[in-house]
Amino acid sequence: MKTRAIAAALLVAFLPATFIAPHVLAQPAAPAADDAATKAARARFQEGVDFFDKGQFENARAAFKQAYALKSHPAVLLNLAQSSLKSGHPLEAAKYFQQYMKDPSGTDKPAAEKGLAESRAKLGRIDVSGPNGTEVTVDNERVGFVPIDPIDLEPGNHTIKTKTPDGATNEVTIPITAGQAFALKAGSAPVATTKPPPDLPPPNNPPPPNNPPPNNPPPPDNPPPPNNPPPDTAQKPGILSPPKNLVPVFVIGGVAVLGYGFAVGFAVAKGGAQTAATNVENDIRKNGGTAGTCTNPTTKFAQACATLVDNRKAVDTDATIANVGLVVGIAGTVGTVVYYLLAAKKDPTPAQGAFYKPIVTPMIGPSTGGLLLSGSF
Repeated sequence: MKTRAIAAALLVAFLPATFIAPHVLAQPAAPAADDAATKAARARFQEGVDFFDKGQFENARAAFKQAYALKSHPAVLLNLAQSSLKSGHPLEAAKYFQQYMKDPSGTDKPAAEKGLAESRAKLGRIDVSGPNGTEVTVDNERVGFVPIDPIDLEPGNHTIKTKTPDGATNEVTIPITAGQAFALKAGSAPVATTKPPPDLPPPNNPPPPNNPPPNNPPPPDNPPPPNNPPPDTAQKPGILSPPKNLVPVFVIGGVAVLGYGFAVGFAVAKGGAQTAATNVENDIRKNGGTAGTCTNPTTKFAQACATLVDNRKAVDTDATIANVGLVVGIAGTVGTVVYYLLAAKKDPTPAQGAFYKPIVTPMIGPSTGGLLLSGSF
């Protein structure tokens, strides 16, 4: 399905209450609680969108159910109904579709009617009649009193019990099959009807006028929930958007940090070796030696000259390694920044606008290197 089609409901579902239901203004306001509930509902709704896109309808159903519990809006309810139908819960889907159709603020009633017909094609129905006030129980669960709407039932054997106001009871077990309808009058045997009740449109009805034409249906395995697609305002990835693959950023950046670490460590070691060499030279001068004493040292200065040679070698070695580390650090930093800027970018708008907007800042210094990522919702 197209993500933007289902995401339209997200934009509608979480509009401020003043636009959705102006009469709410008469009630005490609780901005902090409402804001937290809206954020949580938006997160659950987005999860439902993502799951539906992937064909994971059971997960989408669970996410939409949580979103609806937090934010009872008809747009969320319609997506919950569609996900329930696709995940193999036709009885639950029928209940949600009917609930949506009774909501005066629901704007896509034709889609709900079509979904209800598809749900009921997988269910059976029983229309119970009798004296007003007759209690109706299905499988030991009271469902209401006559007059009562026809009852949707999953295929299988179901026990229906009626109890009239005068106390007369009757109990029958009816084998229900998909698409089959029964009429049951209190105190009488059930009668199978040859066609669905008047309020049930045939499952193969043509789509309502507002639905897509028959020659251009949505993909059969993954149809979008019935929401009008919004204008394409999706954000495009820019040069500072995160790459699809961030592994090279961490690897090359890690090499840069390691190089800077070597440069700093061996620069310190070089300073220590240079200090030691200077101290030895001073000792030689104090004992009567000169700058050329260690060119051909006598026995008196043999040990001191050997120590001086070792210290000077340590200075040269440490300086070389520090320089190499600095070069590696700079090269790693440049490589990290170049890859981050030029690599294939991740789409920042998975479903009609991203909630997180990253800001990337290259960071280069004498002892650090890499990239700094920050952002806000």
